[in-house]
Amino acid sequence: MLTVDKLKVLLKFNWDPDHFIRGGSAKEKALMAGIDWSEYAGLLQDLMLVTKKLVSTEYALNVHRKLLAVCADEATTQTFIGYASTL
Repeated sequence: MLTVDKLKVLLKFNWDPDHFIRGGSAKEKALMAGIDWSEYAGLLQDLMLVTKKLVSTEYALNVHRKLLAVCADEATTQTFIGYASTL
């Protein structure tokens, strides 16, 4: 599950797993163990489209369902949406 702490790591390394592998601390690597970076990067792209109102309502609802399924709590969900809306 994605948490605010994990989202911060994704942001710190600009969603780049190679950059993370080279520069992440042991604590960050332990936190991010098993994370599918591409899944979250894809969700970010979808959220960017949703926040810019470039998708259908049905697609937006599907993205929202995916977001709720991967986020551990409301704070993470809102942080992820807020970040996507700034891009």
